[in-house]
Amino acid sequence: MNTFGTLFRLTTFGESHGPAMGAVVDGCPAGVPLTTADIQRALDRRRPGQSELTTSRDEADRVEILSGVFEDRTLGTPIAAIVRNTRQRPEDYERLRHEDRPGHADAVWRERFQHRDHRGGGRTSGRETLSRVIGGAIAEALLARDVPDARIVAWVSRVGPLSCPAPGPALSRSDVDAHPVRCPDAATASQMAELIRDAKSRGDSYGGCIDVRVTGLPIGLGEPVFGKLKSRLADAFATIGAVTGVTWGLPDLEASLQRPGLEFHAGDKRVYGGIQGGLSNGEPTELRVYFKPPATLGAHAKNGRHDPCILPRAVPVIEAMTALVIADLWLLHEARKHTK
Repeated sequence: MNTFGTLFRLTTFGESHGPAMGAVVDGCPAGVPLTTADIQRALDRRRPGQSELTTSRDEADRVEILSGVFEDRTLGTPIAAIVRNTRQRPEDYERLRHEDRPGHADAVWRERFQHRDHRGGGRTSGRETLSRVIGGAIAEALLARDVPDARIVAWVSRVGPLSCPAPGPALSRSDVDAHPVRCPDAATASQMAELIRDAKSRGDSYGGCIDVRVTGLPIGLGEPVFGKLKSRLADAFATIGAVTGVTWGLPDLEASLQRPGLEFHAGDKRVYGGIQGGLSNGEPTELRVYFKPPATLGAHAKNGRHDPCILPRAVPVIEAMTALVIADLWLLHEARKHTK
């Protein structure tokens, strides 16, 4: 299962230390404005080596569009794009040929497939997510044309024990990107950065949360039973290796659930997370995604090139998966108009 989506479909391919990573998007309509620069901007936000808080693997991640785009517009045919790996150091992972990392996929992949790529985890590496960012950039190009009011912004809301205050409704990606941690509260971001630096020096790691907010969606996006907007988003986020949970509705849903029903339903509409009956309700759609600490620790972390906290680089990945779901549901919504 390397393909995601129903009408707007993303297929990812490649291994962390292979020649290239790539994506094929099928189902994108013709005529959508799309340039290499559009995809490159998204990849630049995810790429490794951005700061001392991330892996030292300094890949440029330059994208090449191979098909499906002509004169800066999509053709309606499969869009194929690749990013060539240029800074592989497979020798750093030789000890992992026979030694499994606790909390990683090494042992289960060996048992399942009887043969695996041990270099950085192969397909289980976080580097696979760059293919998702390619797909998300194409999805956002479609949404910019067909649902121009839609806005997707994600941010780091928690690292370890540190949480940031809820940002205001005008939050933008520029606000989020102002600090390498991608937490929009400057004071909290500085504390998070110190926590991550300390973990990196000890060969340790931290997890936390990323919040995502989608505004400008039309009412009724999603399917009422098995294709609910919330279930499609949860499925999308759960395909990311480090994700351990998803909740809908902000602020703190756990605290909200302690209130009686008369109070819960009469209060802040944000408790619904912008979704009712499985469909978008016109309010901002808000979710919280939980990430475990990276599983490469101790000597493995110090000898290799690993993120002590994946959250800052996972922000554009969460945005990409959100865009892929919304683009797919939008095409389903439009297709239904022609079947009445």
